[in-house]
Amino acid sequence: MIRESLETWWGGLLYPGRAGELIVQRRVPAGFDAVLVVWCLVLLAIYGASMGLFSGPRGALYAAIKLPLLYGVSLAVSFPALYVANAHFGPRLRIDQTARLLLMAISANVVALASYAPVSYFFVLTTSPAGYEFLVLMHVAVFLLAGLGTVMVVILLFRATCMEVGSRLRPGFVLSWGILFGLVVSHASWVLRPWVGAREIEYTFLRTQESSFLEAIARLVWPHLVG
Repeated sequence: MIRESLETWWGGLLYPGRAGELIVQRRVPAGFDAVLVVWCLVLLAIYGASMGLFSGPRGALYAAIKLPLLYGVSLAVSFPALYVANAHFGPRLRIDQTARLLLMAISANVVALASYAPVSYFFVLTTSPAGYEFLVLMHVAVFLLAGLGTVMVVILLFRATCMEVGSRLRPGFVLSWGILFGLVVSHASWVLRPWVGAREIEYTFLRTQESSFLEAIARLVWPHLVG
């Protein structure tokens, strides 16, 4: 069951036409959704551990827990908006079909992150404490690129599903949702920090809320722009 589900999922990512059949629940292996959720959690934990490893084993463990939590919270918050937009401007998928489409799209994001994990581990293990800012910006760039890819995959999956059900796609609502999802993920990532963790500060599971994600990135980037 696991192997068949993973092979079906990968085929759906490589060939969006197959994904349309999966989303409308045709030719779906038993336990497909459960296998895909577990697979995504494992891959997220692997990449999350690479982020926190800069602060030691405890940081790696905390980040491996928090990254799947980040995705779970972000999806729970932004899913209703996607479902309603789909009902008004999309192919009007059922709630379970919309959830599977989003799960397929997020799995593409997760695969992109996991594929970068070896590079992340390499830099974490070979970077001195002074390289903290570089690692933070590196992870921000990776998540930004993976997030943009996810929005494109959502559009492709909606297009394939529209072809499957004989509907017309208006991608504007997907792009609008992508912006919303990015804002939710950014804020959730700030709430759940630290991720990398500066070595001169004791690593904790959460920190006191202050400032914002955009302000923190601006503080890291601005000195390099004006220096």
